[in-house]
Amino acid sequence: MKFSKRIDFSAARNDLELERSERRRLGLPVFDLSQSNPTKTGFAHQSSELALALSSEENRLYSPDPRGLARGRADIASHLSLSGKSVDANHLLLCASTSEAYSYLFKFLCDPGESVLVPRPGYPLFDHLAALESVRALGYRLEYRHPCGWSIDLSSLREILEGPDGASVKAIVLINPNNPTGSYLHETELAAIIELCRCHSLAIISDEVFHGYELEPREGRVSLRGREDVLTFVLDGLSKRLCLPQMKLGWISVSGPEEEVESAIGALDLISDAFLSAGTPIMNAVGKLLSRENETVSAVRERMRSVYGIYREILEYEGSPHRVLACEGGWTALVQSPRFACEEELARGLLRDEGIYVHPGFFFDMEKEAYFAFSLIIDPEEARLAAVKYRAYFDRFLHYSR
Repeated sequence: MKFSKRIDFSAARNDLELERSERRRLGLPVFDLSQSNPTKTGFAHQSSELALALSSEENRLYSPDPRGLARGRADIASHLSLSGKSVDANHLLLCASTSEAYSYLFKFLCDPGESVLVPRPGYPLFDHLAALESVRALGYRLEYRHPCGWSIDLSSLREILEGPDGASVKAIVLINPNNPTGSYLHETELAAIIELCRCHSLAIISDEVFHGYELEPREGRVSLRGREDVLTFVLDGLSKRLCLPQMKLGWISVSGPEEEVESAIGALDLISDAFLSAGTPIMNAVGKLLSRENETVSAVRERMRSVYGIYREILEYEGSPHRVLACEGGWTALVQSPRFACEEELARGLLRDEGIYVHPGFFFDMEKEAYFAFSLIIDPEEARLAAVKYRAYFDRFLHYSR
């Protein structure tokens, strides 16, 4: 029997993952520097708190609404408006996750074979999400300048839009801040992107799930929530905002020119009505849960700063061959290390010899080697031990090569 050609459904697990699974099967320790699940790193909420939030009598009733329960949308809009930007509850659409939000938007914005622009380096999930909707993901470049950090290569955006693929592009995806680079969108970049969107009739999809997780304050960072210049969809949810990936609630905030917003909301209503995937209990509970956001985000940011400092302390000693790249925020930091073998061999060697599991840069379409993505939310003592072992692995091979 022949199956859909959207993606390769027969794709095997990669060798690095297979080696990690085998190591765990044998009972050998694994220091997971790729960990991004907050419930596994000390940020799990008390079960009693969750039970209380989910105990509403209204959970007995099912009153489906394509945009999500009015109460849930009102609670989210009220909470988001505390940041100083008013949010219209009628311009919010609730769904199970940001991944589902992408699928809704790709369905709405693109016909099969059309394209969206996504950042490179970037999280590999976007390629799969686009492919499942028969949409192409075209990569635009992020460039790094030490010590300033990452920025969008606007010339790469223009090159695509003015080239043979330009007519097929329907939206620009912005990850704000980006995963894994940790770079935020800044005012000057946004002004140029809005002008490109106007010239080429493009929508903006801004994924802001990590937006509140900055390492240090900095002028010029922007959120796209409430922008009126072009049709804009801002994605967010409880998974990162409250460290509650198991609660499965995300949302799309729609803004832009009034007529386009109304058309978009109507189309998304139709798509969402076919799935109605957001659960009643979590929509009723979201107001109570969001009241804990400041406490949650503060604790995670404190952890991030501590762990980032540990990586720099251990890996950026005098004469070090390693470099911890500038990172503005998010839950990941990139480390550049000597390339005495290809990244995959280095990653497998780290796992085999030191018990360290870490994602190599090619997972994220880094253009050069060797880069590795380090989690910023793991326990600081585990981060310290893993960083020491990581350094020892490279020191040993560099010593032998002299």
